[in-house]
Amino acid sequence: MASKILNLLAISTLAILASSFGPASVTALSVDSHHLVRQVPHAHGAVAKRKRSVNRRCKPRPTTKTPSVPTPAPATGDNGSSGNNGGSGGSGTTKPADPKPQSDKGAASSTPAAPKPSVTPKPADNNNNNGGSNNSGSGSGKVGLAWPNGEDIDLANWHTGSTKFIYTWSPWIPAKAKSLGFAPAPMLWGEKQLSDFKKLVKPGYANIAMGFNEPDQGGQANMSPSRGCSLWWENLNPLKDQGYQLISPACTNAPSGTQWMKDFMGCCRDCRIDAIATHFYGTSAQALIQHVTDIHNLFGKDVWVTEFACQNFGGSGGQCSKAQVNEFMDTVTGFFDNTPWVKAYFAFGAMHDMFNVNPDNQLMGADGKPNALGRKYIKA
Repeated sequence: MASKILNLLAISTLAILASSFGPASVTALSVDSHHLVRQVPHAHGAVAKRKRSVNRRCKPRPTTKTPSVPTPAPATGDNGSSGNNGGSGGSGTTKPADPKPQSDKGAASSTPAAPKPSVTPKPADNNNNNGGSNNSGSGSGKVGLAWPNGEDIDLANWHTGSTKFIYTWSPWIPAKAKSLGFAPAPMLWGEKQLSDFKKLVKPGYANIAMGFNEPDQGGQANMSPSRGCSLWWENLNPLKDQGYQLISPACTNAPSGTQWMKDFMGCCRDCRIDAIATHFYGTSAQALIQHVTDIHNLFGKDVWVTEFACQNFGGSGGQCSKAQVNEFMDTVTGFFDNTPWVKAYFAFGAMHDMFNVNPDNQLMGADGKPNALGRKYIKA
């Protein structure tokens, strides 16, 4: 009888332990989830050191650790879109993992009428290298990959005459990126990656460096503009003398994102910044165009659109249909390709798992190669 009681106690204890270590939800675009690795709370360091399984999708790097990928956090704007005047219910960045609404996000209703942008897309010229998104084999050379897939051997399928840039939401760059013809852009995602950034980003490692990911959002880089200025001055400014082009922190297109960037640029007047990065999530292509134009006009610098998708994070109004996603892609990439001060753009997402982002935005097929939308995007 006593042995049966002991066995029952042992089983119940194991059950309690098992439930306490169950899977935990991850907020979109946090440093622990933006690398698209689902993790338990406070396990970032342990997971970063863990070898990833060896398969055709994500092979471990031979030397440095493979980063986990931050996920975007929704940042709704005046109409619930991820930004400024705009799309129906999008937000800054809320991707992989469970989105957490941010304090500055407004409730989205139906898709508002998009404001008329001060710069409108020009028709694509299919006879030169500044063509629109449907011109196979040509393009502006501005197309970038936001790549959370580690050393995926399928990266070779993503380089065309139009694709150029690649980043991984971390200081790490895929080993074959340069040999394939990509211009890698290591990122100082936030303070959690500061040590890795200092170790990796040296002269010759790359010639572009990117600032913080959504510092205006909790769950993302989440820092004050003054703290961002200090980190920039200490860790990014010196790279300019080492031959690096410097891309600013990337805020959401919520009003708080624009305000964060204004405050950052105000306190970082002597910082060396070549282009302003921004994100956009919403369902209106014209709202995206307006937001990007406003950023350019406000800061007087070139722009990198380092995340965008036809995505409603507002909770009402519905998601873009597949046809709407295609129309959105045609319109915004046509604008990007034909606007001289837009220097690079990165659609979300070239990845196997879109997490909480509308899957019709997915650029990657089940085989790891570009699907129809992906081929349109990279102009293959």
